[in-house]
Amino acid sequence: MIGDTSTWPRRGSHGQNQVVDLARQEVCWTKYGNVRRFECWRWDNSFIYHAVDHALDGDSDESYRFTDGRWLPRFVASSATAAAPWTLDVAVNDVVWFDAACRVVPSRSHIFPYRLRAWIEPQVDGGGDVGVRETLLFEYEPYDPAAPLNVTPERFYFGRGVGWYRWQRVGAVDLFNRLGGPSTQMDRSVWCQG
Repeated sequence: MIGDTSTWPRRGSHGQNQVVDLARQEVCWTKYGNVRRFECWRWDNSFIYHAVDHALDGDSDESYRFTDGRWLPRFVASSATAAAPWTLDVAVNDVVWFDAACRVVPSRSHIFPYRLRAWIEPQVDGGGDVGVRETLLFEYEPYDPAAPLNVTPERFYFGRGVGWYRWQRVGAVDLFNRLGGPSTQMDRSVWCQG
């Protein structure tokens, strides 16, 4: 999932950079060439966890985190395919929403279950400087327990050796598959820890 440092930063639909902190067991991606816009994931021996999304659409200073946050297994078996993927239903989870001043927004914080799927594709053309390579595909699908079939999943693409290079949902596709762009770090001071 983590790309070699020589393959970052990248550009495409927007500028994105990978920031790895091995001591924290954390990978963050600064987005839009903006140090205040990032998404971070952390790991332990069993799972990778979604830690924060501070890169919301519309250039918002708001952010959110999950109370469970399990995102992927630490290792996905090479035998996982689109027909037989790794799956997990995170049914007991809340989203905790923060305003720009890091205050919890009760009206936007609530139960938030989601389903996950992951599998390996042996050869996917990532285009740009990514090219054709083995790719981990990961789907995230939040759902409303009262209407569980009304959501379209987000799909993430991670190329072996280059890491995250594509995101899509319905007709929207973001690519960050060409070398270059700003080597933005991240402004941790905006990360709400409550």
